[in-house]
Amino acid sequence: MKLPRSPSSIPAFDRAGTYTKPRIFLHWLSAAIILWATFSGFGVVLLAPTDPFRQWVESFNPQITSLFIPFFAWRLWLAIKASPAQRRTTTQERLASVAHTAIYAAVTGVLITGVLMMSHPVLLLDLVPLPQLIHSKIALLELHELHHVLCAILAGLVALHLGAVVLHQLRGKPVLDRMRLSR
Repeated sequence: MKLPRSPSSIPAFDRAGTYTKPRIFLHWLSAAIILWATFSGFGVVLLAPTDPFRQWVESFNPQITSLFIPFFAWRLWLAIKASPAQRRTTTQERLASVAHTAIYAAVTGVLITGVLMMSHPVLLLDLVPLPQLIHSKIALLELHELHHVLCAILAGLVALHLGAVVLHQLRGKPVLDRMRLSR
């Protein structure tokens, strides 16, 4: 029979990663939408502007990411609320915290610039009109460039995040176990 360990005997790495079910759900929702938007967004630039799939992606992505905004805001709120309770004692934990903060910042920037750079109104789910907020062509071009830079930064951070997960798994630290909904 295995005796439960006291919290002080559990390594800090394992204690720091207790996530609630809403945070786990929001993590996987974020992962799905961010990966889809990243691969489809960068992928369709290889197609002609008139290609039907490119046009569909360019219509669908602003809608799905607009629907994602309140979920991301919820996720960010839960992360901020949980953060003070977590002590980061090792260099590795501090680096992980900086990386996660950078991911949150990049996603925030991508979502804000994505909304601001819309060059025409979008009809969300054929129900709710999302207006074009900025009409200056120069400002739209600058936002478009900033959006793409932030998307590239986010893609790099996501790659770094996935690499760290693989590295931890290979080293016997099952970080993915903390992100399972059924525990």
